[in-house]
Amino acid sequence: MKKPLLQIALDVVEEKVALEIATQVAPIVEILEVGTPLLKAVGVKIISKLKRRFPKNLILADTKTMDVGALEAALVFEAGADFMTVCAAAPSETIEAAIGEAKKRDKRVVVDFIGITDKLNRAKEILFYAPDYFSLHTAIDVQKTQGKSFKELAVFKKEFNIPLAIAGGITSEDIKEIIAYSPEIIVVGSFVTKAKDPYKAVMALRREIEHALS
Repeated sequence: MKKPLLQIALDVVEEKVALEIATQVAPIVEILEVGTPLLKAVGVKIISKLKRRFPKNLILADTKTMDVGALEAALVFEAGADFMTVCAAAPSETIEAAIGEAKKRDKRVVVDFIGITDKLNRAKEILFYAPDYFSLHTAIDVQKTQGKSFKELAVFKKEFNIPLAIAGGITSEDIKEIIAYSPEIIVVGSFVTKAKDPYKAVMALRREIEHALS
């Protein structure tokens, strides 16, 4: 079973805090995510700073693009991002435009199914545009009322060959269940960013991943 990439979502709003957390976790994760709140608070310059300071890490810009797909793709890719996100709820034309711009630059697009009820049928529609990843993402606000679930991973794994990312309230206790579906990327946010020691939190995730794969 392939080891998943570990992505840490820097869902904070202060640049200093984001850089401090990134400094602690960058050596032991593959992907640093510029969370949507951070991107809105400080702009694309944070992408460039992260890429300069941590050149060995992949950088994902969580743009959650809903319109002007090519423009937003160009903005974040020129700043140094390796990935960007587009909402599955966006018009198909927007998804196509973002993917087209990414391919021109040898970059990648993650289609985020946050807020989509009929994920399976929407995914079948989006397949035509050849996205790089599907992301099954339980929104923070939804987690507060409905909890979190990873059951859709099994459905997507069976139906599609598109690599999967999983996000939404993930902790070390969820790793065993998630690993069974072989996601390409595991996205973790507050479990790390709100921890007293982000490095130790990531190491806890790493231990669970190794244990689940052994």
